[in-house]
Amino acid sequence: MIIATKNKQRRYAIISFIIAILLAALVKLNFVLPVALDNAIHNLFNQFQTPFGDVMMSIAAFLGNPIVDIVYALILAGVLIIAELRIPAIWTVLTLLFGNLFTTIIKIIVNRDRPIGHLLADNGPSFPSNHVFSLFVVIFIVVILVIPNINSPLTQLISRWLIVVIGLMTIMSRIYFNANFLSDTFAAVLLAYAWVILSASLYPKLATFLKSNITLFKHDEI
Repeated sequence: MIIATKNKQRRYAIISFIIAILLAALVKLNFVLPVALDNAIHNLFNQFQTPFGDVMMSIAAFLGNPIVDIVYALILAGVLIIAELRIPAIWTVLTLLFGNLFTTIIKIIVNRDRPIGHLLADNGPSFPSNHVFSLFVVIFIVVILVIPNINSPLTQLISRWLIVVIGLMTIMSRIYFNANFLSDTFAAVLLAYAWVILSASLYPKLATFLKSNITLFKHDEI
């Protein structure tokens, strides 16, 4: 299989999901620990807002925008289609789209208000962060599907560092612009990892179904 997961990854995914759900419960109950830490980080970031910071964080926020993340997924899917890997391309897009639906349900359940001072464009519940979740879904897809197939170790290293920097900058931008609390972004990363590993675990079933039942994919590599 082109997309496969290891037992260790699945264990980490389960742990990540449990931590994220526990954090969601604590936030929903307004428990003192995450709320106090969130407020402290929120106040700290408000003390360091500068014109230069506004520019840098605006760029980071754009790179992590959920609509832009869909564009990333479509570009990746397009590359996979060109490489005659149509089933992995379908998996990539479905993983992101259904993942966003999954986080929307969690948002409705937790129904956390956004931090005071957030931009008007940032509306709706805060937990978990859609920006961070969508971006990290793409990041984790790249990590398990793209980077292992890069031949150059140096290119692999640069790619890993680049996506880590973009991910961290996006997290910072959400807190900087009062769009999310720290726990919103932390939970989003955990959920993104758990979701991608779950989706990758289900990939063999999807690939086998499409190859066996749809003539278009009969000769596709899976």
